[in-house]
Amino acid sequence: MSLKAPKYVNSVRRLIYWQYANLIAKSAGFEDNWGFVISRYKKLDSGEMKWSSTIRDYEKSLEKGLECVYCGSKKDISMDHIIPISRSGVDPRIFGLLNSVDNCVCACKKCNSSKGDKDVFEWYGHERIGEIPKLVLSKFLKLVFIIHETQATLDLKDPNMDGVLDIYDLGVVITHLISKISAKAANKHTGGG
Repeated sequence: MSLKAPKYVNSVRRLIYWQYANLIAKSAGFEDNWGFVISRYKKLDSGEMKWSSTIRDYEKSLEKGLECVYCGSKKDISMDHIIPISRSGVDPRIFGLLNSVDNCVCACKKCNSSKGDKDVFEWYGHERIGEIPKLVLSKFLKLVFIIHETQATLDLKDPNMDGVLDIYDLGVVITHLISKISAKAANKHTGGG
């Protein structure tokens, strides 16, 4: 999985489609087939193709049984929020989405505790980004599409304002980002930072 997408992938909406096209290719065994990825991306972008339902994701998790989606452990299983609820900001609609089953996977207490309040990309880091489980990535992409749709930010080019459109823009909840920026500014203004 690549952190950045090609230049023609120039909005959150298209980045989500690009990442999902790569996920489809990986699942189908065509991970290195650029033509396959491009064709899936174009079909998603045009609306000719839709992603699988969240029900299918739920069925896949049931097939695995109660085991940690991250490490495979069957001990001390709990529920992990792929995007931490603490990232919901002040919008009750976003809180509802992040507190739903669409944002949950089974995780052992060790992995859940290690992940803490990081989203899955922050937790895995640049080096291990290709190791994110397919089920987690599928659920994440579908959820962030709905979050950005709810916030009317699907067509933004850089929601986290770091100068580049990449996977770290996908989990951005605008009200969380605004409160975080406000806290930094207040901290700087008061000399605390």
